[in-house]
Amino acid sequence: MEEEIQIIEYKNVDLTNSVLIEAFPTVGLVSSIAGHFLVEQLNLEEIGMISSRYFMPAAVIHKGVPSPPVRIYASKKFCGSNSDCDQIVVISSEFMPAVDIIKPVANMILSWAQKKKCSHIVTLEGTHGLNPKNPKTYGVATTQKMKDILKKYSIEETKEGMITGITGVLLYEGARLKQDVLCLLAEAHSSYPDSRAAALLVETLDKMLPEIKLDTQPLYKEADDIEQKIRSFIKQAQPTAPSSAQQLPTQMYG
Repeated sequence: MEEEIQIIEYKNVDLTNSVLIEAFPTVGLVSSIAGHFLVEQLNLEEIGMISSRYFMPAAVIHKGVPSPPVRIYASKKFCGSNSDCDQIVVISSEFMPAVDIIKPVANMILSWAQKKKCSHIVTLEGTHGLNPKNPKTYGVATTQKMKDILKKYSIEETKEGMITGITGVLLYEGARLKQDVLCLLAEAHSSYPDSRAAALLVETLDKMLPEIKLDTQPLYKEADDIEQKIRSFIKQAQPTAPSSAQQLPTQMYG
């Protein structure tokens, strides 16, 4: 199975010490929304893709340009006056792979992060909101180094629960392999795309990456528009989705 999944790099970019952000769809689509926002606001360059014959046969159209369903973006290095630098890589998708290939995809992401010498992986997730009027962000860490990051930025650590999908595999395999993986979870509404919860994740990233300036006000301001846009693309995707992919979410937006 894993040999039928590959990462294709359009160009060889030095990603040493960069932070790899995984943004496959989850509760409230918060990860996909946050990933899309990072790509737009930081004007990230599309440097590659994850390809598999098991993925949904679809193209994501954005600004008139067709792209594969699972894309890899990278920022330039943002350096401050003290010579500290931050760089991010974003793996973004609008659909969750079928259950039987989730583990191979996650394993490939872990291997690629090591190959490219990324400092650590941050996964973005939504969790069912307990307090919709005052949503919070939580964290899960695979190593002591990642636990220290949670403590440094006052992110409450999740002690009990279950996380499924790509993130779930990245977490337990990261813990097993002693590879640095950090999951950020924002409380979100599960019944519709939640841009406000996505903004919570972006704000947390902004604290963790001081050299990269992220302004979440547009995300809050355009929340309703973004949510309507995603709903529209879900409806557009459904009639053209192959019957064999009925188990795959077809969330797409441009």
